[in-house]
Amino acid sequence: MHLIRLYIPTSLIFFVKISSLCAQLSYGPCPNMCSGHGHCASHYGECSCFTGYTGPDCSLRTCPQGNAWVDVATNDDTAHNMAECSNKGKCDQLLGKCVCDGNFEGVACERKKCPNNCNNSGRCVSTKLHASMQDPGFLTKSSGCTSSTICLDGPCDNQDYTLCKGTYNYVTPWDANKMQVCKCDEGYLGYDCSIKKCPTGDDPLTTGQLDEVQFLQCQATGGTFTLTFMGQTTTAVSASSSLSEFTSIVSALQTITNAGADEKITVSWTNAVDEVCSSGGNDIQITFLQDFGDLPLLIPDGGNLVHSIAGTNPLITSQGLVTGTKESDVCSNRGSCTEATGICDCLDDWMTSNGANGPGIRGDCGYDSGIAATKCPGDDNNSLACLGLGVCSGSPDYRCVCQDGRYGADCALMACPTGKSWTAAPIAGHNSAHAPAECSDMGICDPTSGDCACASGFSGAACQYLDCPGINGLDCSGNGVCYSMKQLAQLATSNGDPTPYNYGLDPNNSLTWDHDQIRGCLCSDGFEGYDCSLKTCPKGDDPLTPHQNNEIQTIECQDSDDTGSFTISFRGHPTSTIQAHDTAADLETKLNQIPTIERVIVGYADPAIYVGATGLAADSLQVCRANNQVVTVEFQSPTGNVPLMTVINEENIDGKLSVQRDTAGNKEYETCSRRGLCNRKTGLCECVRGFGSSDGQGNVGNRGDCGYQSPVPLEEV
Repeated sequence: MHLIRLYIPTSLIFFVKISSLCAQLSYGPCPNMCSGHGHCASHYGECSCFTGYTGPDCSLRTCPQGNAWVDVATNDDTAHNMAECSNKGKCDQLLGKCVCDGNFEGVACERKKCPNNCNNSGRCVSTKLHASMQDPGFLTKSSGCTSSTICLDGPCDNQDYTLCKGTYNYVTPWDANKMQVCKCDEGYLGYDCSIKKCPTGDDPLTTGQLDEVQFLQCQATGGTFTLTFMGQTTTAVSASSSLSEFTSIVSALQTITNAGADEKITVSWTNAVDEVCSSGGNDIQITFLQDFGDLPLLIPDGGNLVHSIAGTNPLITSQGLVTGTKESDVCSNRGSCTEATGICDCLDDWMTSNGANGPGIRGDCGYDSGIAATKCPGDDNNSLACLGLGVCSGSPDYRCVCQDGRYGADCALMACPTGKSWTAAPIAGHNSAHAPAECSDMGICDPTSGDCACASGFSGAACQYLDCPGINGLDCSGNGVCYSMKQLAQLATSNGDPTPYNYGLDPNNSLTWDHDQIRGCLCSDGFEGYDCSLKTCPKGDDPLTPHQNNEIQTIECQDSDDTGSFTISFRGHPTSTIQAHDTAADLETKLNQIPTIERVIVGYADPAIYVGATGLAADSLQVCRANNQVVTVEFQSPTGNVPLMTVINEENIDGKLSVQRDTAGNKEYETCSRRGLCNRKTGLCECVRGFGSSDGQGNVGNRGDCGYQSPVPLEEV
C-alpha cells in the first residue's frame, strides 16, 4: 500500500498506546478477512487460502499448471517439471487464467498450436496420436502378417489379427501430448499443410526394375475378410469372391493410385475354382501397377472367416513377395513440382504418363513423347547438361547425378538444411522419434535458394530452435539470457548455490531429444516470468511469526605468520581476497559487497574480543590468528536457511580454515514478506493495512518488503 500519516490528538495518545499494545499482542484479524477465500489463522493474522486462491488476503487466483516447455533441470536428465502456465504464458491473477504466448494454447498453455490451423487442409493431432496413426503396413512389411504373428497357439485356435496392425507408440516422452502436428489431408504436404502434393511416378528410362508383388493366402470355406492398405480398408470380401470381384474390391481402394482406364493392380491365384479362398489355402499374388517403390503391406483381417472341416481353422495371411524397385519420384524426376498448384512442370518432350512410359492421366512427367531419351536435361540450348551442377549418367537413363546440396531433374533445385524433426513419428522403436527432416518439419523449403522459411516461434537454418520469448522483438524482453535446455541445466542452482546438471549428455536418450533445440530464458536479477517481462518484488521475513532465528555461520582460521589469504563464495559469488590479518570489520565489508548478500554482521565468537577491549594480543582482532580465531557471520538479509559459505582460493594458510553452521536460519524469505501484494509491472510491494517497509529485521527500513508492522492500524492518506 502507500505510506501512512497519522494525526492523533494529544488527549488520545495514552489510549492509542494502550490499544496499540493490545493490537500488537493479538495481531488483529487477517487482512480483508481473507477476502472470503480462506481461513484466518488469527494468532498470526495469516490467511490460509482455499485451493485456487493466493496472496496475503487470498484476493488473487492461482493459474493452472502443466509440464514446463522449458525450465532448469532439477537433476541429471530431469526437466519439464510442473509450472504455472507451463512456462509459456502469464497468469492473470484476477481471473486465474493463463494468457498464453501466441503459439501455444490450452488452459495451462500446455499445447503448441498447429501452425495456421493446418490451412484447413489437415487435422491437428498430438505427437502421441500421430504416432498411432502410422501405417502399420510399413512396420509389418519385413516380417509379414503370417500365422506366426496372428496365431496365439500352435493349432491357431486363438487368433488376433490386430497384432498385424501394431505401430511404434510415442507415450513416454514429455512432449507426447504437448507438441501438436498437422496430419495433412490426401494431396497436401508441409508442416502446415500449405503445399499441394504433385504426382509421383517411375522414371521410364531406368531399366531392370520391378513392380511390387505381395502374396496372400486364404484358407477358408466361408465368411468374409478385409484388407487394409495405407489406412483404408476394403469392403467385406466374401470367401467365394471370384477373381474379377476380388480385383474390383481391392482396386476400389482410393489409396491405390488411380490412372483412369489403366489397371491399378493385377491379381492371380492358384485355386482351380474361381474363389478367393479355398479349403486348403489359395495362394494369391497381387501386383501393383501404378504405385512404385517399396510399398506398405496389405494388412488382412480374417476374424469373420469360417472353415467347414472340423479341426481346421480359417486363416488369411499376407507378406511381401517382390519388393518394388521402380522409382516413386516427384514428377518422375523429369519435371519440377509447382507446390502452389500441385501440378508438375515437365521438361521438354516429357508428358503425363500411364505409369509405363505411355500417355496417360497420372500427371507425373513419366512419358517420353519425343527425343528426351537421348540427352540429359540442361540449359535452353542443351549445351550445358545438368546446368553444370551435376554429371549426366548417359545412356540409357540420362539422369543427372547432382552435386551435394542440389537435386531435381536438371539439378536446378537446392536442398534445404535438415534437423531433428519436431513432429515425426517413431520409426525405429517405441518413443524414438525425431528423425532428421528438411527444415526440421517446422518450415517450408525454398528450393530456389535452399533456405527454410520457419514457422512462427522457430528459427535456425533448419528451423531447429524453439525461440526464446520476449517483447519488443527482444529475446527474454532484454532482461535475461536465452539458453538451450542443456545450457540451462548447467546453470541450475539449489537454494542459490550452483548445482550444475547434465541434460541430453547421451544423444541417444529419446527422453532428452530437445536438449539442444528448445530454448528458454534465464532472467536477470530483478526480473521474472517466462519471458522476463515481469519485475520481481523484494522478499523478507514475516514480522508476525515469532521465535525465529537469523542464520549464523562461523569461520575458523589459524595462520601462524599472517601471510595467508582466502576467498569466500556465497551462492556462486566470491568476495574480494580476504587477508589473514583482516579484521572482522574488513570481512563484513567484503561479504556485504557480494551481490547475493544484502547485509551480514560479522563479530568475534569470543565475547572478550571486541574493538576497544584492553589487554588484547596484537593479533586478537584478526580474522586468522596464530592460536586460532573464530568469527561469527549473522545473516540479516537474506533470511531463512541459507546455504553455507564456502572457502575458495586458499593460499598460505598453514592452519585450520573452515566454515560451520552455528544456527540454522528459520525466518521466512517471502515476496513482500507475505504481508503485501507484488505489483509485477513495477516491482513494488503494495502492503496490506498496518504493514510497511522494513530493515529486514522487523524494524522500519527502506527495503520495500512489507516486513514492518505498524504499532497501530493506520489509515491511508
